[in-house]
Amino acid sequence: MKSMHRYLIMASAIVLAGVFFLSCQNNYPPSLWNPNEKSGPQPVVTEIIPPDSAYAGVSVITIKGQNFDPEPIKNLVFFGGKKAEVLSASSTQLVVKAPNIVGDSLEVKIAVHGAELFSDVVYYKLKPAVQTWGKLGDTDVVYAVAVDAEENVYIDLEGKKIKKIATDGTTTHYADVGFLKANSMRMGPNHTLYAAVTLGRLKKISAISPDGKESVFVTFRSVPYDLDFDSSGNIWVAAGKDIYVVKPDKSKSKVGSFSADIRRIKLVGGYLYALGGAKGQQKIWRAQVQGETLGTPEEFVDLGAQDWLEGAEVLSFAFAADGDLFIGTDHANDAIFILHADGSHEILFEGLIGPKIYDLVWGQGNYIYAAQQLDGSSNVLKIDVGKRGAPYNGRQ
Repeated sequence: MKSMHRYLIMASAIVLAGVFFLSCQNNYPPSLWNPNEKSGPQPVVTEIIPPDSAYAGVSVITIKGQNFDPEPIKNLVFFGGKKAEVLSASSTQLVVKAPNIVGDSLEVKIAVHGAELFSDVVYYKLKPAVQTWGKLGDTDVVYAVAVDAEENVYIDLEGKKIKKIATDGTTTHYADVGFLKANSMRMGPNHTLYAAVTLGRLKKISAISPDGKESVFVTFRSVPYDLDFDSSGNIWVAAGKDIYVVKPDKSKSKVGSFSADIRRIKLVGGYLYALGGAKGQQKIWRAQVQGETLGTPEEFVDLGAQDWLEGAEVLSFAFAADGDLFIGTDHANDAIFILHADGSHEILFEGLIGPKIYDLVWGQGNYIYAAQQLDGSSNVLKIDVGKRGAPYNGRQ
C-alpha cells in the first residue's frame, strides 16, 4: 500500500508540472524584432577635418558624409574602438571631440540609430598632445630645461646634476655640477650649456662643456635669474633689475634696467622681453635692442590685470614664431595660457596640463618642453603645439 501511495504522489506531481509548463508556453513577450521594418541607409564618411591627424583628447574633428542623424545622441563615432563625444550633428556632418586614444592607424567607424550597418572603415591618426618625456626619479625636481640643435633635452635637477634626454626619450646622466640648482639654463654656441646660478656668495653664469666639465664664465653682484643669446653669440643676462651683455671674451657691461627684479627674458624680433614683479602685480616689459644697448622699456602686457590669470603666478614664457605668447604658471588645473596678438587668450590643451610650469623652452620644431614641478617630484613635458617657436640664437 505504501508503494502504491508513493506512486500516486509522483504521478500527481508529474501531471501538475506538465500543466504548469503548458500554461507558461505562450507567456513570452512579443519579439522586439520587426521583420517588416526596413533598416536605415548605411552611414558614409567622405572627409575628415583636419585631414590625416589630430590631437588625442583635445582636438575637435569634423566628419563629413551622408546618412547621419541630426540628433547627436543617435550617432555613435568610434576611433580605434573608443567612443568620441558628438558635439553637433546634421545629416551630412558630425562634429566630435577626439577621444583620448593614441594611434597611427585607428579605425574610424560610425553607427547611426536605425541603420543596420556601420560605415565603412576609414583610418585616422590621433597623436599625443602632451607626453611625459624622459625618465626621472620619484624625488627628482627639475628647475631648468635646455634643448640643443638635435632636439636632445638637458635638465637641471636639484642635487647638483644634469641629465640628458635623447630624441627617443632615453635618459642618461650628463654632468655633475657644483651648484644645487639653476635659476635657468640654455644651450649656447659650441654645444656648451650655460646656467644662471647662485653658489653661496658667488653669483655667476656657469659653462658646462660637452664633456661635462663646469667652469665659471662670468660673475655678478646681483643674482642672475635668466639668460638669452643674440646672433653675435653675446649672452644677455637678467640680474636683479639690471640687464647685462656678456661677450664671448667674458667681458660684460650693464645695458639697461627695469623697475622690478626680472625673472625671465627673451630676445625676439629686435626686442628684449622681460618678466618681473611680485605675484599679482607681474608685467612683461619690452625694450628695443639697439646694437649692444637697450632702448627705453615699455609695458608689453600687465599680467596682474588679466582676470584669467587671477590667483596665478607667472613663472615662465616663450614666443611662437607667429607672435603668440605662451605663459607658464602655477595655476592648479590649467597651467599654460596663450595670449594672442589681438589680446584674446586661450588655455593650452584644457584639462591636460596642471601645475606648475617652472620653465618653457622651444625645440627646433613644433614641440615646447616644460619643467613641471609637482609636490616633491617633477616631470618634463613634451608638448606638441602644432607651430614653431620664435628663432633661438643659442644653438644656431
